[in-house]
Amino acid sequence: MPIVSFWSTEDSAQLCSTATAVATAMMVSTRTKYKTLVTQTHYSDLSLEYSFFNPDKRTKLDTSDTGIDALDRLLRSNKLTPENIPNYATPIMKGRLELLYGTFKNDTDSYSRILETMPIIIDYANQFYDIVLVDLNKGYDSAEVNAILQKSDLIVFNMSQSKHMLKKLFKDMNTLKILQEKPVIPVLGRYDRYSAYSERNIARSFNYKKKIYTIPYNTQFFDACNQGEAARYFIDYSNADMGTDRNGFFISEVANLTDAIVEAIKPKISER
Repeated sequence: MPIVSFWSTEDSAQLCSTATAVATAMMVSTRTKYKTLVTQTHYSDLSLEYSFFNPDKRTKLDTSDTGIDALDRLLRSNKLTPENIPNYATPIMKGRLELLYGTFKNDTDSYSRILETMPIIIDYANQFYDIVLVDLNKGYDSAEVNAILQKSDLIVFNMSQSKHMLKKLFKDMNTLKILQEKPVIPVLGRYDRYSAYSERNIARSFNYKKKIYTIPYNTQFFDACNQGEAARYFIDYSNADMGTDRNGFFISEVANLTDAIVEAIKPKISER
């Protein structure tokens, strides 16, 4: 029932927002029994999808009969229902996590038409799945993106350890109406725990009283995403030990973020 949007007012690879959505989706599916859908709204960018499937190693996908594009056609012909959304999604972990491909449209006019229906499609998905995770376009100059933010029960606000970017992001977090109205969890992407800009120092510098979460930079995880093996990574390392495995810190931080997300949206899940 709850919608969780991964979003930022800035657009930078340092924010690591897609990888954050991928990691959260996998951790939710390994730590809970909630039926979860993950999707994205980007133009000509299938980074989220390719984190789960290597396009060079799988049979050719029928792009006309899967994902957002197929659901857009159903919606425009008044045939879309919450129950038929899983028919156009791809299972990642059976019974727990499904991936809804974003649009394959590679011209701006077609993409704009698809973007118009995305808030409605996400509404339908929200009626079927326990949790819907959305990797959103960055910035706030899109009416459709703002519509999804308005529907969201929680915003995971992506940040970086860049001093100058942090000034802008904290200003936005303190002044933007949507970030005042909605529950917000800030997350530092590609986090380096040895930086002078640790999450604690950042919170102190900007007088932020709540916890800031992190997605540490982890070579094996990012390699896994590049190779379409994100699911395998979490299956292999979900119990990595902090003391003996270099993946332990990464897994621990993702688990902390996921626990915070689930705790924040749990009242909405129980309403179903």
